[in-house]
Amino acid sequence: MASITGMRAWTKTMWRIQPGDWAVVALFACGALAMMHPVLAAPSSRIIGFPGDNVQYVYAAGWMAEALRTGASPFVDPRINAPDGLALTATDVPYVGYLVVAPLTWLFGPVFGYNAQLALAHFLSGLCAYLWIQRLTGSRFGGLVAGLAFMLAPFRLVHSYGHPQIVSTYPLPLFFWALDASLQPQPKRRALAGLSGATFLLGAASQYYLVIGLICGVVYALLTLAIRRVRLWSQVWLAVPAVLSGALLAAAPYLLTARDGIYTPYGLESTRMWSASPMNFVAPSHLHPLWGAFIEQRRPETLWVEKTLYVGVVSGMLALVALRCWDRRWVWAGTALVAAILALGTDLHTGNVPIHPDHPVWLPAYYLHQLPGMNLMRVWARFGIVTILFVALLAGVGAAHLVHRTHASGRLNDGAVAWSVSLMKPRTAVLAVGVIGLIVLDLMPGRISEYTTLTPRPIDRWLAQQSGDFTVGFVPVIDATTNYYILFGTLTHGKRTIAFMHQAHLPPVFQDFNERSRGFPDSASAQRLRELGIRYLLLEKPIFDGTRAFRWSVVEQRLAATPELRVVQAVGDVVVVEFR
Repeated sequence: MASITGMRAWTKTMWRIQPGDWAVVALFACGALAMMHPVLAAPSSRIIGFPGDNVQYVYAAGWMAEALRTGASPFVDPRINAPDGLALTATDVPYVGYLVVAPLTWLFGPVFGYNAQLALAHFLSGLCAYLWIQRLTGSRFGGLVAGLAFMLAPFRLVHSYGHPQIVSTYPLPLFFWALDASLQPQPKRRALAGLSGATFLLGAASQYYLVIGLICGVVYALLTLAIRRVRLWSQVWLAVPAVLSGALLAAAPYLLTARDGIYTPYGLESTRMWSASPMNFVAPSHLHPLWGAFIEQRRPETLWVEKTLYVGVVSGMLALVALRCWDRRWVWAGTALVAAILALGTDLHTGNVPIHPDHPVWLPAYYLHQLPGMNLMRVWARFGIVTILFVALLAGVGAAHLVHRTHASGRLNDGAVAWSVSLMKPRTAVLAVGVIGLIVLDLMPGRISEYTTLTPRPIDRWLAQQSGDFTVGFVPVIDATTNYYILFGTLTHGKRTIAFMHQAHLPPVFQDFNERSRGFPDSASAQRLRELGIRYLLLEKPIFDGTRAFRWSVVEQRLAATPELRVVQAVGDVVVVEFR
């Protein structure tokens, strides 16, 4: 509660939206909608991308909203994997965003809630970067450049395909902003409370970002203290408990899940493949509407969802301008560089292949991977978002300097300039519009025409029509996408079932169900499954393809030869079986 109260007090100072800011706010809202354009025609039934993790997160949005309305825990769905329940925090969930948009989910459904959270994350990411630069420099134009460069970053766009927690980047500028305000010899209580609240928001949006923020925050703090020549034994140390209190509060749901032993650490080879290469930071996204197809032909990237880290050529050039005139340049550039090195992962890669496969030169991420808890991180490339953030912030400062060269020293300090369109000279206004146009041209969203229409399946509607509270088991549940459709279906029928939240962190109840299903269908597996109190076994026909499971023709023969089982009916692609 202290973190939340502190955040409220801090926002009164830092988040004052002045009359001149509303045009910028409207522009960010339009940009956020542009990032969502594939689903705008049907926001209650369409989601960006092909079916996969996005279906899982629609379920999470739906359950958290339902739990908030009914008084249940938003972190555990008791209908799944009874008696333990399904821990939604077995994966990284942007729970603060889903709770905020819960009223929209109640009104328009879980797909709309999922899309609303994505759009809100886009909007707030741009707005938070804007506000920090605007408050530092006094330049709305500089803030606008920073906000657009951060909001339109291809990194954020590609993760819209199914990683809403990674799209939720808005706490990152808040965290570093609050950290910067707290690194004073005599930090104000309001700044410390804001730091605790910003840290909470960071972890409540994504545990990945909590870890990334804490590691990069240490770098930021050390560089800041060195530049400001602040002694560690001054009250600057109060920033540490402020960060820890917010971090522990945000991580509490995950710590409870870890206590149950669900998390499975990733081995080195599972994480090594997610190492970025230096080219990922300078290669434009293949989704760009104008030259994306050319980039894809010249440099195909099979792991593009995780390794699109383009910082922007226009943003990069403006950032170089800031390096000549900004007092904090070494802190920001140093933090960006360290984050880029960590994004390179365990060892240097090019084209997703290690440069030295058998005798690698290990990078810092390799040694961090050895620390307790760090082996739960799989994708080191995600550190690149901090590099993207600080390049965008430096770009905002550089843009402000180009338009407002009013000081003989040519240097910008906090609150050095003020800007509005009406006060600009015509030549300067043309320059400002040109810079904004180049930023948008360089980073414009496009070529994300893929979308999935997500509605309840026929089997979900059939189950909803069956009276009573009972348990169903889907056989087999061996691919993640089918499992996610099963989770989504519970929002329609409300029956108990058995499923998982993350395929690398399988709950014990699900593992037991899988073991009992071994050899299905036959008398032995039927007897084992009957003991679980299941009323219906639901057979996913498309999975019985002879590769992932028996061919369907074989299953039909085995069902006929198993006296304990009886086929009820076929509902769409699912065959309903019950025990005799």
